[in-house]
Amino acid sequence: MTIYDQINADYKAILEKNDPVGQLKYIQGEMNKCRMDMHGEPFPTFAKPYFVDEADRPMISDATEKMITSLNKVGDAFFKEGKFKKQIQLESKGRTADLAYIDAGYPGHQIMNRLDVFFDTGTKSLKFLEFNCGDPSGMGWNDNMLSIFLQVPAVVELQKKYNLRPDWLVKSHEKKLLKKYRQFCERKGIKPEKKPNIAFVCWRESTIIGDFLAFVDYYKSLGYNTIFADPRDFEYDGKVASVKGLPIPLLYRDAIDDFVKDEFWPDCQPIIQAYRDQNVCFVNPVSAASGDFKSLLEILSDPQYESIFTPEEREAHHKYIPWTRTFVDIKTDFHGKQIELLEHVRKNKDTFVLKPNDGYGGFGVMIGNVSEQKDWEALIHKSINEKILYTVQEFVEIPQDEFPIVEDGIFKGFQKRNVNINFWSHDGEFAGAFNRAAKGSLVNVHQGGGLVPVFFVSKK
Repeated sequence: MTIYDQINADYKAILEKNDPVGQLKYIQGEMNKCRMDMHGEPFPTFAKPYFVDEADRPMISDATEKMITSLNKVGDAFFKEGKFKKQIQLESKGRTADLAYIDAGYPGHQIMNRLDVFFDTGTKSLKFLEFNCGDPSGMGWNDNMLSIFLQVPAVVELQKKYNLRPDWLVKSHEKKLLKKYRQFCERKGIKPEKKPNIAFVCWRESTIIGDFLAFVDYYKSLGYNTIFADPRDFEYDGKVASVKGLPIPLLYRDAIDDFVKDEFWPDCQPIIQAYRDQNVCFVNPVSAASGDFKSLLEILSDPQYESIFTPEEREAHHKYIPWTRTFVDIKTDFHGKQIELLEHVRKNKDTFVLKPNDGYGGFGVMIGNVSEQKDWEALIHKSINEKILYTVQEFVEIPQDEFPIVEDGIFKGFQKRNVNINFWSHDGEFAGAFNRAAKGSLVNVHQGGGLVPVFFVSKK
């Protein structure tokens, strides 16, 4: 029996004896205090964290770091050499594209990233499905959930037998955020402040405001003069960006849309001009949006592009990236065989998944083996005739785990759910993970998936 099997069996026995309904109510009540909701609805969750063997951490860390170094190389080739415009259709993004070409004043495009992964804890199969680079969110929620779950009686009892390693994403965020600030100051030839004023910036009506307020609280606890700000709150005198008279040399943003949508754009010009002038250290840079396109994985999985990567990176791509192509009318390689892409995908729907190239949240995704042929062909027809770019990816078997199910206040026992683990990278280094679980094949919070924290585990 693996440690994964043992800890899940032990947790199941502990929880079933100790009021699983009451423990879930406690978790949900604490989450509510942290403003963890989506459009006013409580975040779905389960009274069980997700466990990963500590022995798997080196593999996970190495794979994640290889992906980020590869993404930064792709970003450099895109912005500096004009390559990969087929896959990275940033020019269609208007204002975002304009801002993405601004030099942020420090090295790298991908600074704080969340990578969607299927990881089978039994077989150790690991596949990166897509990247969330432009607008990653959830770090504050992750740390809140870790704090909550570490107080759950069943988890407290479990720790008598196992070491549970939490990854505090907001805490590790500070080290990398200050690193980018120092690099920014060095390039400008100015002395960095030891504890600069910091603004955490998102639309004040955003669904993730609770996530960002967790950053504000943590940084304040360390003695930083830290504020929450809406992008429209800034003033700029040509040298210094400020909010209500407080100079802001460093900000961490949420969604790019909070700056560029029509309803925000006119009132965001002060902070946008400060960014253009390199008079504010702006993290993540807008160039991070180059990493959001689903067809990026074509660059990592198609042999024709491998020359820009090191042998070690190519090996990681081969092991951890599923076959992926931009869905256009071409001949291409499919595991050593030349195929007509459109026709092959049309005839073999059970083998593939179709995703909007610039989609998010699972919206518009069609999984072939749970779809009707007529619906599959209708989506292909729509993609071609309406010139909507899709990405086609080889289907990856969805891992599962058992979770305690409570319905209408009644404990229904443990049931299997599909799981999607998210790996976080901070400036190229693996920082931790959280997990989503759902009954259906689209494992996403926007599609009703439950969010739970991840603990790396070892025996005491």
